Amino acid sequence: MRKKIFYAFFVMCLMAVLLSNEYIELEYDINIIDYFQKSQPLTASEIEWLNTNGKIIFGSDQSSPPLRYIDERNGQYRGLIVDYIRALSIELKHEIAFEPVEVWEDAFNSLKSDEKDFFDMIPSQRRSQQFDFTDTLYTLHGVILSPNDQSYKSVSDVSGKRVAIPSGDFALEFLESNSVTYTPVLVSDMEEGLVKLREGSVDAVIGDEPVIVYLAEKLNMKDSYSVSEPIYVMDTALAVRKDEVELLSILNKGIFNLKRKNIMPDLQQKWFGISESFYSQNDAGKTGLLSVGFVSLVGLLIYLSYTWNTQLKIEVDRQTEELFVSRQKLKVTFDSLTTMMIVVDNDLNIVNVNKAVCEYLDKPRKIIYAHKLTDYKGLLQLESLLKQIEETFGQGQLLRSEVKHEGKSYAISTQPMLEKRSIENSTLIVIDDITRIKVAEQKLLQNNKMQAMGVLATGVAHEIRNPLGLIGHYSYLIKTNTSGDGSRQEKAIKGIENAVDRASQIIDNLLNFSRMTSNELKSVNLRVFVESIMLLEEKALKEKGILFDFECDPFMNCLVREEPLKHILLNLVSNAIDAVDVNGYINLVCERFDEHLSIQVIDSGSGIGEEYIEQIFTPFYTTKDPGSGTGLGLYIVYNEITKYGGTIEVESEIEKGTKFTVTLPIIEGA
Repeated sequence: MRKKIFYAFFVMCLMAVLLSNEYIELEYDINIIDYFQKSQPLTASEIEWLNTNGKIIFGSDQSSPPLRYIDERNGQYRGLIVDYIRALSIELKHEIAFEPVEVWEDAFNSLKSDEKDFFDMIPSQRRSQQFDFTDTLYTLHGVILSPNDQSYKSVSDVSGKRVAIPSGDFALEFLESNSVTYTPVLVSDMEEGLVKLREGSVDAVIGDEPVIVYLAEKLNMKDSYSVSEPIYVMDTALAVRKDEVELLSILNKGIFNLKRKNIMPDLQQKWFGISESFYSQNDAGKTGLLSVGFVSLVGLLIYLSYTWNTQLKIEVDRQTEELFVSRQKLKVTFDSLTTMMIVVDNDLNIVNVNKAVCEYLDKPRKIIYAHKLTDYKGLLQLESLLKQIEETFGQGQLLRSEVKHEGKSYAISTQPMLEKRSIENSTLIVIDDITRIKVAEQKLLQNNKMQAMGVLATGVAHEIRNPLGLIGHYSYLIKTNTSGDGSRQEKAIKGIENAVDRASQIIDNLLNFSRMTSNELKSVNLRVFVESIMLLEEKALKEKGILFDFECDPFMNCLVREEPLKHILLNLVSNAIDAVDVNGYINLVCERFDEHLSIQVIDSGSGIGEEYIEQIFTPFYTTKDPGSGTGLGLYIVYNEITKYGGTIEVESEIEKGTKFTVTLPIIEGA
């Protein structure tokens, strides 16, 4: 089968070459070999001619709009042919200067007298005796302009009429060759002829269609005068003197390259749109060639298609089987997940669900697919879930959240899904029951807290011993007060009351820390809140002689989650105490910026190496001595801050200290 394909491909390539040759002959009037020869750059002799002669002068008239004319607004020489000559200059990489003259007949005479190098005209037998002509640039139609009530349609209609024609125009030769008897009225340019027609001095005007149409509109003659069908169709080329052989070859190469780049049709569109009368392509020949090529190639294509499709069918069957197996595996995986997965469209219509959803709703897939997400009460109709889905469609990105419903905790993620075969996108909703994980996390936090309690026990016992000693002392004073001194007894009783209050405060702080509190928002005075926690670390600070400085607005009230904030502060301060040497310092700074709370814990401790910074929040990672730490403190801090919706940053330098900056979202409190 491969041999058949190879032979068919070879024949196809051969036919493509032959058809290309035919097409090139129709497009450029040369065969494929000449095409590649003319594609070559200028020869050495042609380059030498350009260098010797300097700039080339294009000298045509300036009164044939829109082909060649002087713009009345700015005095510039403009027109379609002017743009084409500029493109030719760029293509040849040589300067072509414009030296226009008033009327076309003067341009003809200046070329003949060697004042100019070339300009465009219709080749004719008479003109060919004086000039050589390049390859065709464009095609011109000759037309008759006459009043609507006369409406001359053909050459015979102007017989015996007064006809205005520019001096030297090809129309004079054309009418002469057709033996038309008429009265010629020679004018300097086409605009003069149209003025005479409007004044009634002549019966008709004959000339180039683009110029007549342009001037008729300019002179407001379009509605009262009609343009005939073409009376002649002639190719236009660049004329050079007979002795300029090198210039003729240079211009032909430039024209050929501009034809390949399709410059003339582009310029034609710029000036007055597509017009068959101006740029004529051999469409009939090309259509015929394409038809022959199509018919010739159809057989080969059918043969190749049949051979290819046979092989393709085998491959498609194989891949279809693999796709089916893969899809079945994916479906089994999708249904085996205990996590609920739902796909919805923009209108919240349920598109797909897995088995876990069917079990949760206690309904088969067919019934679920016939409803919207909002048709089912409970978890699937939570306002927070619906809002998250809406934001996912709007933002086009993955969103995550946690919700509580009927005593359980759920992690919800919504991921946009781009459906290539569908106009609308859809969103995948993943709902995971994380109640057990939350309970385990809470137990881990409590265990960590109780471990911290063990560390604090010694300090608390010491703090309680002091007020107990005072109570004993003042009790002794009361017993021995035999003199009946009332002031001494009152002072002793006051001392006992203060000592009891001190011990009670220490015990309350310890119990508050150890108790599992809720995670709800609560309005607190931040300074009082932090000071109550710092009382638990007072003994450790005194033992190491650490200078503790706390900066916080005494009136800073805000809504916070007490439980996470306790863990964050106690773990950061405890780590700072462990890191600081005797007589060091710890600064704790609380500030509020807009809707965020900033907490900085700064110490003068040993610092953390740069290579360890990224690992300090990893669970069970610790740089302390064995038995001195569990490696869970900063891990818990990081988790609590993340769940709180905040961030934590670390800056540290060995032997200089460390700064932890915690940023948490807050809501203004009373």
